[in-house]
Amino acid sequence: MVATTTFSQADLIAILDTYNLGAYRTSRPISAGTVQTIYRIETTQGAFVLKYYENRSYESVQFEADVVRLIHAQGFPCAEVYPNQRGEYVDRHHQKPYMLFEFIQGEPVDSFSRHQLTQVTHLAAQLQTIAGGFRPATTPHRWNYTPELCLRLAQQKAKELHSEMGDAKLRWYEREVARLDLPDALPKGICHTDFDPSNVLFNGDQLVALLDFDDANYTYLTFDLIALIDGIAWPFGGEFNPGHARKIVHDYMAVRPLSEVEKSHLFDVHKLQIFIDGIWFYARGEVDDFYEKQKVAYLDVVGRDAYYRALFD
Repeated sequence: MVATTTFSQADLIAILDTYNLGAYRTSRPISAGTVQTIYRIETTQGAFVLKYYENRSYESVQFEADVVRLIHAQGFPCAEVYPNQRGEYVDRHHQKPYMLFEFIQGEPVDSFSRHQLTQVTHLAAQLQTIAGGFRPATTPHRWNYTPELCLRLAQQKAKELHSEMGDAKLRWYEREVARLDLPDALPKGICHTDFDPSNVLFNGDQLVALLDFDDANYTYLTFDLIALIDGIAWPFGGEFNPGHARKIVHDYMAVRPLSEVEKSHLFDVHKLQIFIDGIWFYARGEVDDFYEKQKVAYLDVVGRDAYYRALFD
């Protein structure tokens, strides 16, 4: 989408005056796969990206800054975030937070080729290797994907809908979430959670950067693996392909081997991912046969043991 807040040249010059990134030359709003406002700015020192957060608190954006700084310092391919002259990585314009990022040359793709998917899967594993256990002080200000968050959001959606269908779906969520087995021993850390092709830049067939950590949060480390499995091996409206899922697991474990507890409870993290995904489409479908209910019912028919064997044995 295109920028939703308009920045004048004077606005951008005033922002740049608080950085050491050169003098303003030109700028333009750019399309992005987020609800935030994004500008590309050209200065005498190069090209930069202004990301202006329309719907995030300062603390939530600071979480993103902390994550990006950590992984970029470890060589992870993402856009560097720059400090202003006061050493702050997040600042405010008209009471809303923003950050200035490096502009990275590259192009997204409509869908991943097999080679590109392998690179993306390796990248997810690399992210969890670097950020496993990382928990910034601002973590409570993010939507961290847990059963508790899922129930809280479902309650909000049901209240907003104020309908029998909304209340019935909430009761389904409460029953199903209570069945999850997610022990405290499951490792947590930072997951990106949104490996849509629009968020990955390529130069030809070579991956150059992962963008948009807007939904990154502190959750179970296997959440990104499941996000890839569910998005690639279980396309919307299609059937689950265990062979594709197994290949993704194999590629992920080539970089970050899973512990036995992670393998044993991948089934539950998969269900959690379906529940979280269903929150964004809470009003979709009737309570007797909506999409997320169909997917969970399918997993229940397969069963935990057969799911494990299909992916690991």
